[in-house]
Amino acid sequence: MNNENGRSRLAEIVLFWVLAILPFLGIILMMYKVNKSPWFVITLLLIYALIYRPILHIFRLLRLKVIEKKDAWKLFIPFYPVKYIKALWFG
Repeated sequence: MNNENGRSRLAEIVLFWVLAILPFLGIILMMYKVNKSPWFVITLLLIYALIYRPILHIFRLLRLKVIEKKDAWKLFIPFYPVKYIKALWFG
């Protein structure tokens, strides 16, 4: 693997982690700094876990050519992405 390819791969991994963690940190920060209803925060956490993360996983796995488009819907099944954890985290 040449150096340019290694940097590109590392940049993609870092981008995935930034896109995965920043919204979660924003929700946690909002929970402590902004006086919102607990139900609002719970709703945001559910949207993050049940909609945002599976969509992020779908785009990542399709980009890595680990899954086919026809199987992407399966990533909305809870704990199904664990099957692809190595590809998702370390690409």
